[in-house]
Amino acid sequence: MKPQCFPPLPSDPGAAASTIRAEAVAPTPPRLRLLTIACALACASLSLPAVPAMAQSKAPAPPPAPAAKPTKAQLAADLAAALQACSYDGSPVKFAPPDLSQGSGAEGTRVVAEIMKYTGLPQNFDVVRGQVPNAAAVIVAGPDRIPRRVIAYNPQFMGDVTRATKNNNWAPVSIMAHEIGHHLSGHTIVPGGSQPPIELEADKFSGFVLYKMGASLADSLKAIETLVPEQDGQTHPGRRKRVAAIAEGWKQACRQQSNQCDGTALAVAPTSAPAAPPAAVAGKSEPPAPPPPSISAKAPAAPIAKVSSPPEPTAGPIAKLDGADVIPAPGKDAIPSKFDRFVMDETGLVHPNAKAKIAKAMYDFAKEKDVEVVTLIVNSTHGMSADEYAHAMMRLLRVGKMETGNGAVLVVAPKQEAVGVALGAGLAAEIDETSINSQLKEPLSNFYKMGLKFSKGKPLSESSSEQVGNAADFVRRAAKNWEWRINYPVYEDYVAVRKAEEEANRNGSPYNPATSKTFRRLVRVQGVVTSLNGAKEYTLQKAEKWRKHVLEASRVRGGNLIELKTSSGDILLIHVDGYAQKMMTTQLAEGKAYQFTLRTAEPWDNKFNALSFDALRFN
Repeated sequence: MKPQCFPPLPSDPGAAASTIRAEAVAPTPPRLRLLTIACALACASLSLPAVPAMAQSKAPAPPPAPAAKPTKAQLAADLAAALQACSYDGSPVKFAPPDLSQGSGAEGTRVVAEIMKYTGLPQNFDVVRGQVPNAAAVIVAGPDRIPRRVIAYNPQFMGDVTRATKNNNWAPVSIMAHEIGHHLSGHTIVPGGSQPPIELEADKFSGFVLYKMGASLADSLKAIETLVPEQDGQTHPGRRKRVAAIAEGWKQACRQQSNQCDGTALAVAPTSAPAAPPAAVAGKSEPPAPPPPSISAKAPAAPIAKVSSPPEPTAGPIAKLDGADVIPAPGKDAIPSKFDRFVMDETGLVHPNAKAKIAKAMYDFAKEKDVEVVTLIVNSTHGMSADEYAHAMMRLLRVGKMETGNGAVLVVAPKQEAVGVALGAGLAAEIDETSINSQLKEPLSNFYKMGLKFSKGKPLSESSSEQVGNAADFVRRAAKNWEWRINYPVYEDYVAVRKAEEEANRNGSPYNPATSKTFRRLVRVQGVVTSLNGAKEYTLQKAEKWRKHVLEASRVRGGNLIELKTSSGDILLIHVDGYAQKMMTTQLAEGKAYQFTLRTAEPWDNKFNALSFDALRFN
């Protein structure tokens, strides 16, 4: 009999629980591959894509013999094969197109759908079965060369996990939740593997969502405690740090419900009765742990104090309908983790219908454009200005996708009589300071002055409460017409299209930003930072007067202008937003190689806006 790969999820109420199984598993279950190789060693064996010349330390190899011009399909395949990631434990992952040809695995898709019901966020990735070591969040290129986010999992590995954890059905769910956390946060994936900070973020998210699904802390930690080595790797932290991150997420979700968060409390939500145990595994007699809940089940997984059950979770926005929300406090050592609701009200004064209406509008916008706008009504800004608090919460709640900087946090702090705004680098490039004051801060201030200030601690009416959503709606209108997905994953492709447009312009075809394929598009580029506080080589290409102008303009916008030299020798000027640098998991340094996600400008200008950046490990 095939081994079970994921916890059984009941279907309709009263129906027999169906067991989800792997579709292609060897007749004899293989021994669990012990995950003891640090990611530093695992990722060292990756077959990296072409490395920029300035990142190489060895003498270049002789040029290869001329090859036939590749077809469009071959180019797409080559690109897909070059996009990599480190998986759950840091084992190397290299995706080739055949791995994606199987389509979505039904069992993995179903488990992911169940997890997503508890996130309050739209799904921005696909699920496939693939020949990966375990499970991995990866970015691969489709036939159109446009990258798409994918969670790839190995069904056989999931069966191994279940057996290694003594048939604990939560263990494989926690692994999938970890990979979901990567994609919902918009973590970038670069050659050479992941980075420890974003792995801890995904771990915290896993603990957060597993609590909401009904798992105990012990069940949430089972996979990490069983499978992950104690020592730190280059890309993945060791067991102790990852256990702490999962526990932090689990307890944060627990505090949202004001439960006793000692590690044994379970979420107050409908959960399923334990399903029939999976087929026995040779040599194992331990009973399986309780499975995760299904939205259609009614019986609780464990005795819970008499509490009226909330509505069953569905795929859509979460808005706590009554009472105050519990908002985590920012702190220097707090691990960021993805938020789960678009409106959070610590005062408990905003009308529940208004919260639900605003949350639904922002959820739908996030689903359509991948842009996330979160509104916070808070009791305290924890000693910070309202703007500083907004930026701290943007980082802590990971609002927006890290790769594209398309998040906004809007804050009303009645006790401090203050409002604050934080925009990700992508939105900051589209919304100027005048609009921030008149279209964002002014509506938030009016909501406080004409609503909360005069309520004197009493709940607001629905119409008064809806006013807090005006600022979020302005962000929606400002961002809806711009691209928020990567248009050019390869910089050279962007350059080729830009040159074609320039040639057409020289031949008499007028340039039109509305129809241009390069204006205000998103581009990935790799290169070495040659200057952090000016433009050394750029001076040779532009007049000194113009150089001083662009440098000053960048400083006025609250950032700095850096210079990047690409592998092809192009010199790019990149505006890096000051707050955006604090959102990143690495710092910029001259002489080091990075991957940037950029917003382009006019085709004749090599000046870009940085939405995100990550250090490259191959140099």
